[in-house]
Amino acid sequence: MTTATPGTPALAQPELIVILDEEARPALTDIFANGCVRIIDCQDVGELSSIGDDPILIDVDLHDISKVKLIKDNLPDRTGDLCTIIAVDRGSHLSVVQAKSLGATDVLGRPVNRHELANCLRRHASDTPIGFDRDALKGEPGGASIVSAAIELNRMFKGLSSGRALDWASVEQSGHQVLDAIAEVGLAQWLDTVRRYHESTFQHCLIVTGIATAFGRNTGMRRSDVLTLTLAGLLHDVGKAEIPLRILDKPGKLTDEEFTCIKKHPGIGYHYLRDQNTVSDDILRAVRHHHEYLDGSGYPDGLLAQSIDDLTRIMTVCDIYGALVEQRAYKAPKSPAAAMDILISMAEQGKLEYGLVAALGRCVAT
Repeated sequence: MTTATPGTPALAQPELIVILDEEARPALTDIFANGCVRIIDCQDVGELSSIGDDPILIDVDLHDISKVKLIKDNLPDRTGDLCTIIAVDRGSHLSVVQAKSLGATDVLGRPVNRHELANCLRRHASDTPIGFDRDALKGEPGGASIVSAAIELNRMFKGLSSGRALDWASVEQSGHQVLDAIAEVGLAQWLDTVRRYHESTFQHCLIVTGIATAFGRNTGMRRSDVLTLTLAGLLHDVGKAEIPLRILDKPGKLTDEEFTCIKKHPGIGYHYLRDQNTVSDDILRAVRHHHEYLDGSGYPDGLLAQSIDDLTRIMTVCDIYGALVEQRAYKAPKSPAAAMDILISMAEQGKLEYGLVAALGRCVAT
């Protein structure tokens, strides 16, 4: 372990893990003299297999197939967007191909330049969900499931923007964790934990996921149907990955132009998920139509009641309630009672199904 020299800023936090061979070690000595890193020799199989989710830099001779195979066979699965930076020989197509086969999220030319590396690490750090403190969060009620769900949201949002495929098995696993956690700690406590650790779009997605899960459980649905609701909650706003933050987080009323932009997110999410060929049709419909109202005044398709299925109707109610009770920097959350009054009014106007609103009211009261 190399620690930072007093008075000199560390290269990156969290800890950077560097996997190298003897050839690369001399070139990297100066770069990491003042950085907080963990050095692993690429031949050390035991150390390779113990690597977690920290960012890694791999700097080995990628023309040596035995080294590439050793790393590939022993490095834990880093699917998603875990920071995996691999140094390649400049101008070598083979090096780039081998780097991609090792799961590179970024490639840097050899010898590695300190400033390019620092910029790369900062870019990945900025992609971390706001307020995301894994260790602290895991100790909170339902915290481990919230960590898992937030990681999946982060991967989905980045995947949509980059065109990367969705890891459906991982999303489903996260859904099961959320379902079990809410069964254990209850909705109110789970939502309180979310609010303490997340804000903005991620907080909203997590809150809606929790509400949808609790709705399914409290209305006596089968576990498979509750899981479908949970997954729809996680996925429903993935299209917001393409909406500018200045619009998503705007504290005041949106202009007509800004509202036109934000109305694109259901369609964006729908098309991304449809192209994965792993997401069920009912979840796809919920993603596209969760802003539709029974009277035809919603978006993006202006559907009427007969064209809106049950899952979508539930998601719409959960989404509106979630938006009302979420906490934003520019607005206090509404109380459950105040949020329910708004939903009841919308049901009386013919926009929402009254029976579902009443069922949600019983759920949040519990």
